[in-house]
Amino acid sequence: MSLPLALLGGLLALDATSVGQFMVSRPLVAGTLAGWWLGDPTLGLEVGAILELFQLAGVPAGGTRVPESGPASVVAVAVALSAGGLAGLALGLAAGLAVSEIGGMTVGWQRHMVARVFGRTDSRSMTAPKLTALHLSAVLLDFVRGAVVTAAGLVVGGWLFGVLASRWPLPYETTVALILIGASVHLGALLRGFGGWKSRRAVFLVGLVAGIVGAYL
Repeated sequence: MSLPLALLGGLLALDATSVGQFMVSRPLVAGTLAGWWLGDPTLGLEVGAILELFQLAGVPAGGTRVPESGPASVVAVAVALSAGGLAGLALGLAAGLAVSEIGGMTVGWQRHMVARVFGRTDSRSMTAPKLTALHLSAVLLDFVRGAVVTAAGLVVGGWLFGVLASRWPLPYETTVALILIGASVHLGALLRGFGGWKSRRAVFLVGLVAGIVGAYL
């Protein structure tokens, strides 16, 4: 099961920048795909939707480093499905958020490596086949990086699930409240991009009330 999921993570990593950018690497889509592959698309959609709330505030503009959501969504769904129940959902989200940060760091590493390779290339001897080979090697490197990040997340996440799943100390209400609060904090960061508190206070207050009601329910 880990190998197909690792390959899926590699393909989703390509969608983020290297190939296509069709938005299938967004958590909502990537989580649903992972859940479908594992036989539970509903759980995949649920995990992906929650992770999407955490990732919405990250805008990959210019040289800004943002968390990588595609491989992270695969890991989150796999851990959530393995553990089961609310503890599985919480542990899956935690694993997904951790892998997204690690994935974002490896993206920076990969881009620096590609830049060094192209920087050492003699432009005077460059031909179309050589340029194509360089581009394909960079795409392959991105795929391998995404697959390795996914595989490592699955291994470590599976180990943590085995250790922590049966020891989850928090009740249902507290767990749901923590998930909602974490997502709300990240969503609140969007206010600045849409004009700040003064111009979007009505939206903020509606979201606050909805969050309180959701936590209560």
